[in-house]
Amino acid sequence: MGRPTAVRHRLHIGLQQRRRIMLAVLVAIGAAALYVATLAPGTLFGDPSEYQFIPAIWGIAHPPGYAFYTLLAGLWQRLVVVGSVAYRTNLLAAGAGAWIATRVVLITLDVGIESGSSLRFEWVAFAAVLAGLGVAVAPDLWQHSIHANAHVVSAAITITQLWMLVRWDHEMGTRWLLVLAFLVGIGVVHHPITVWGVPAYLLYILIRHPQILTELRTILGGVAATALGMLPWLYFPLRSPSTPFGPLDMATWDGFLRHATAQGLRVNLFHFGLADQPNRLRVFVTLLQLQYGWVLIGLILLGALHLVLTRPGFALLWGGFLLGHLVFTLNSVQDVMAYLLHAFVALGLPLGLGFLTALEWFGPRRRWERLLVAGLLAGLVAARGVFTFPRISLRDWQAADDFVAELQATFDGRGLGAAFVSDWEHLTPYFYHTYVGDLQLRDADFRPVYVTAATPWVESVYAHLSLGPVFLSNYRPDVRALGFRLRPQGNLWAVLEPPATTPVAPQQQLEHVWVDGRLQLLGYDLPTTAVTQGEIVPLTLYGRLMVTETEILMPFARLGQIEQRWTTDSRRLTPYWQPGEIIVERYPIFVPYGLPPGDYPLTLGYTQMTGATGELDINGASTLLLDVLEVTPVGDGARIAQRVAQSVTNLGNEVALRSVRARAGLTVREGRWERPLSVRAGTPLHLRLVWEVLAPPTTSYTVFIHLVDAQGALRFGHDYTPLGGAFPAYLWFPKWLVGQRVVAPYRLVLPADLPPGDYSLQVGMYEMGSIRRVPQLSPDGTLIGDRTILGPLEVVAP
Repeated sequence: MGRPTAVRHRLHIGLQQRRRIMLAVLVAIGAAALYVATLAPGTLFGDPSEYQFIPAIWGIAHPPGYAFYTLLAGLWQRLVVVGSVAYRTNLLAAGAGAWIATRVVLITLDVGIESGSSLRFEWVAFAAVLAGLGVAVAPDLWQHSIHANAHVVSAAITITQLWMLVRWDHEMGTRWLLVLAFLVGIGVVHHPITVWGVPAYLLYILIRHPQILTELRTILGGVAATALGMLPWLYFPLRSPSTPFGPLDMATWDGFLRHATAQGLRVNLFHFGLADQPNRLRVFVTLLQLQYGWVLIGLILLGALHLVLTRPGFALLWGGFLLGHLVFTLNSVQDVMAYLLHAFVALGLPLGLGFLTALEWFGPRRRWERLLVAGLLAGLVAARGVFTFPRISLRDWQAADDFVAELQATFDGRGLGAAFVSDWEHLTPYFYHTYVGDLQLRDADFRPVYVTAATPWVESVYAHLSLGPVFLSNYRPDVRALGFRLRPQGNLWAVLEPPATTPVAPQQQLEHVWVDGRLQLLGYDLPTTAVTQGEIVPLTLYGRLMVTETEILMPFARLGQIEQRWTTDSRRLTPYWQPGEIIVERYPIFVPYGLPPGDYPLTLGYTQMTGATGELDINGASTLLLDVLEVTPVGDGARIAQRVAQSVTNLGNEVALRSVRARAGLTVREGRWERPLSVRAGTPLHLRLVWEVLAPPTTSYTVFIHLVDAQGALRFGHDYTPLGGAFPAYLWFPKWLVGQRVVAPYRLVLPADLPPGDYSLQVGMYEMGSIRRVPQLSPDGTLIGDRTILGPLEVVAP
């Protein structure tokens, strides 16, 4: 090569490199702008708040400790002085998400250019940018990029490792392998899940450069670089003896290994067997569809085929990476969506190659044709972003900060010495405001009590009840079952020993209001009378019995002509009230989606459910007028009402069961069925439930599938978080997005000793923390119970 030619070649390479950097910067700016626009402004319940306060105080997080994240976030908090510590830590997640999008762009550029594409650099760059943006607007990455968490950093580490391999393949330079080895060490320290890609890395390096086995200097350099990357682990033994939060014994081998290897969390791993793998694959397909949609999935498959045909080595690398992560993740039941980030992000390369192949296949003849195809592809990515934007934003999320403010308003300076018995989720924002903010609740006012497996709810209540008042962060049926009265107080639950005679102050006090002369209504709380279609309005009732009552007296409500008769689930029923005590219960009013806008009277009635059943008079009338609710429309209320009308059932105005498919052997039933489905004891019943999200969930749900005999007794049950633990509806904030459809497959093996006979299959949901069942409503808004009977089963002998 002559000197002028060599100079031109270097200039061309330099120009392309500058273009790559510019494209990466532009995508980073776009992704970061999107994430910042939807960023959480403060704390969140659960782990996100821990990820905010631990680096701020140089503490130690929950297992595996996240040493690298703690050091990274701690430096970030001190260097990026923007807003509160909570906000700037959320910004770190946004930065990590934007970094991921840029690595997808650069990987797609490198592989696309070298895959034999006939297109000019500008079109390869266009496909790479679309791939980066397509990954950026995928819901899972988006959700993890708008609040503090370590998992988006995990995904940033693994995508950077893959990028190092691409750069090494391009230049065959040892420096890239050394950087990769360093990042492998960083990844191991940060979170063990990052090691699931390492076997694919090693296999690819051996295939591309088998001589490396004889290059002792390179091997020793890689080992040294990995060890250097693992140095952040020294933070644990150095900090642990004096940490303000976290284990104090990590200067010992036992303490270090127990915490850094997350020994206590291993029960959540590899939860499913071989027979469950087809369903686990269906779960992944469902979650993948929620990320990219079917059209983009088609492009991912097209890009994967392109990779196999043009760069089989990279296809092996990417396939091995995906296989390692998916085998681990899909068989775990904790943080599955966080772990799936690695696979979802890695699919950015085949997505970009799919864009590139589409441009080659469908636009080769005329420039306007290629521009048309390019516009359609860009529109697909833009449509995903537009669909997701209003559903995923946390920019107005204040629930955790408001909860801490409520704690302060309730206890600060009151001298109650109250014990706040709480789960982890409600304590972490309190810890943040205590360690980082200016919240200083004295022990004389407030004592937080963390519920663990070693100190569960009931034991914690008993241990502190003699020391002062006890409050719970959640409604707990196990505490109520022991005879305690759980009185709602804002977002807290006061624990009272019977008789509960502590005075109350209802928002609306009632005088001389009696139900059938037996139950005195003292008042009620109704937080608002201006409601929207689909809204859930809490109604709190205060009542008292003067003598022992042997029958169950239950309230019901009417909103105009819509009747909602609440179930007895999770209620302190009247036969268990003691004379003279004040019982406070909270009931939901569900405003139907299809209810026309207008003013509707809200009336309260009572019915006797045992003995001589029937409706009871209230001061000589059949019902009591509480107030008039003004119902206003929501933009998609008519559409949602139509979806509800077409569904099997509506669960609490938040989730609809859209369809059901049951199969035993070769026999199939769709929807609700009347003809018995015959199932042999000891064999599997295959069930597919399709859920549709109507509104952002307000709590995490457990799906229950119960087999009930002719006498109503439960004979077999399967209770689990949706998708086998893979996709909680609510985890610190709503995870399910309005409009999403979740396809949930189940393989239910009936007990071999189940007696032959007639049974019915029931389905519903209950709140994970409180075990309270979610009420179900008919299309017009009538409350119809708390479970749906799908149909009869005939169990035959094995």
